[in-house]
Amino acid sequence: MTEDPSAKLLARVRDGDERAAEQLFRRYAERLIAVAAARLSEKLARRVDPEDVVQSAYRSFFVRARRGGYVLRRSGDLWRLLVGITLHKLHHQAERHTAGKRAMNKEQGMVASDESADGLMELIQAREPTPLEAATLADEVENVLRQLEPHQRPILELRLQGHNQAEIAKELQCSERTVRRILDKVNRLLEER
Repeated sequence: MTEDPSAKLLARVRDGDERAAEQLFRRYAERLIAVAAARLSEKLARRVDPEDVVQSAYRSFFVRARRGGYVLRRSGDLWRLLVGITLHKLHHQAERHTAGKRAMNKEQGMVASDESADGLMELIQAREPTPLEAATLADEVENVLRQLEPHQRPILELRLQGHNQAEIAKELQCSERTVRRILDKVNRLLEER
């Protein structure tokens, strides 16, 4: 493991150190709230509190972190991971508030009716793709991770962090074919869902 202070903090969280969890929360919470607030359209901001989004992101993060679900390889990985989880939660809230009876464009009031979901589309398109995709995949494959053998999980974890197949093979000292086979298995499990 790297000498990155975030990696050390994550290791302490994984070991059940509540002070480390609190320190990690304090280190990033304000910046994550700012990230979430900056991504909210005016309409969505009336329904979604950025602090609630960050709280939800931290809940998901800590549950998985305590199970050893994250491996940090480079400086900044923890920040990118937390941003990705936060943006995923924000995206989920945006989808929730545009679905069916909750749809924001069905609201009547001070907002012009032709404004529809343009702000929401800007929110979705403004996301940072790599961390968000990683976090989205992490949430989607939570169930899949449980179905993988312990020695297979690091392959998926490294992929979620943005590593390509060659990098994963090199890091885990296995063949690219093995990496490809496990990632194909993950895709099949996701398709079954």
